[in-house]
Amino acid sequence: MNFKIFLVAIFLLTISSTSFAQTEKGRFVLSGKTGLNFLFTHITTGIDNVQTGKSKSNEYDYTLGAGLFIADNLSFGVAGTYSYNYSKIESESIIQNITQSFTIIPQLQYYFQLEGKLKPVVFMGGGYVWLQERDSRVATTFSSTMYTLSGPSFAGGAGFSYFVTPCVSFDLGIQYSYAKLKDKLGFEQFQKQDQVAGTMGVSVFF
Repeated sequence: MNFKIFLVAIFLLTISSTSFAQTEKGRFVLSGKTGLNFLFTHITTGIDNVQTGKSKSNEYDYTLGAGLFIADNLSFGVAGTYSYNYSKIESESIIQNITQSFTIIPQLQYYFQLEGKLKPVVFMGGGYVWLQERDSRVATTFSSTMYTLSGPSFAGGAGFSYFVTPCVSFDLGIQYSYAKLKDKLGFEQFQKQDQVAGTMGVSVFF
């Protein structure tokens, strides 16, 4: 039911707009996107046609954002990203790893004004990320290690928005992100993350 309401809202926003100039000061934008690293992988290993192990993994992320145009073509907003990664390796023992993270980043985004439906876009921002990682190993005994880390995160990127209607665009881009995380319990566990990824999504302007 909520999905139907969302579709109706997009339709009403679409028919209520009369021009492609949707990036003026005072307007709002809602966006959703996912990384192009949406993967499901299965691998079997062996020697001389004898299977010795197998592994599988999957990962995805999804971002929701909202912004207000504080000047023509320039919006200020907040984006939240949820990421999930699961891997499992089976050989003499079973190793499973699950990593989940949530990132909040206030950001500035600028649309270059061009004739037609295609607009180049750049953005940059900084915020905070929370990450939880569980490592489970199964053999004759069972143990599970949980890490909870957090720290500052920075991101920037560029891409294109193609306006398929006066207030709906399909977005394609590439972004770089960096985060430095430390264990929240004060242990010496830490992570530094550098990532370059492609993204695709949809934005609604009103």
